[in-house]
Amino acid sequence: MKWANLIPMGLLCMQAAYGQTVRYPLSLPHISAGVYSSSFSTALSARSNIASLAGIRHFTAGAYGERRFSLQEISSLTGIAALPTSSGNFAFMADYFGYSGYNESELSLGYGRKLNDMLDIGAAFNYYKVRIPSYGQAGSYNFEAALIIHISDELHTGVRIYNPLRSTLGRHSMERLAASYTAGIGYQPSDHFLASLEVIKEDEKRVAVHTGIQYRPIRQVVATAGHISNSNQFYFGFGYLHRQIRLDMMAAFHQHIGISNGLMIVYVPAPKNN
Repeated sequence: MKWANLIPMGLLCMQAAYGQTVRYPLSLPHISAGVYSSSFSTALSARSNIASLAGIRHFTAGAYGERRFSLQEISSLTGIAALPTSSGNFAFMADYFGYSGYNESELSLGYGRKLNDMLDIGAAFNYYKVRIPSYGQAGSYNFEAALIIHISDELHTGVRIYNPLRSTLGRHSMERLAASYTAGIGYQPSDHFLASLEVIKEDEKRVAVHTGIQYRPIRQVVATAGHISNSNQFYFGFGYLHRQIRLDMMAAFHQHIGISNGLMIVYVPAPKNN
């Protein structure tokens, strides 16, 4: 079968080029680090830890696009819309990577809810697809599960498991989608500052350690910086909230390959007056 040789070859080439998982943008930690906090999370935080859905109180949505190393062929796009209900909070998520000649995509339906003041849980069902027009496409159903523990007002931690059963890509292929495991912790001494540390392990890859900080001097402005160890990536970002729309500009730097530029837009519900 063509897929038996094509899929591993394609994934190997892409992993070698990026030095990290192909499913996530290089500066995704910028948009996901707020998971381990009480006030820095956004709608897009659910892409990193689905349990963060438990914290939303109003409809929210966001999108993030990135052009890796200024190349259109390896661009990525992530979007999410989340809705709270009396039975828990739901989200629809979509991811796309690549271009017309090669692309990967994933559609997800997520759920999160708060069990008590200390524990949030979440799960998502995903459909992942890789497509090369000259050869066809292959897909895979999988799931993920996560939790967030609020140890105190200042300290928050969480774990996430993605695709633990390592689902196969297509009916006639023995190639499997990688599993990944994430654990993180965040320290937020005030509403203005967050420091976080995250450890990520994906099948057949080195452990990645992500460290980051976020600073919000006023409600409308946030600055972010961080580092990802396994690919030696530094990233920086600046965000501004105008009314109910937050816009962030981001950049990740690799000393040999170059710069990746990203743009995030999020609908942020206005806080209710007491």
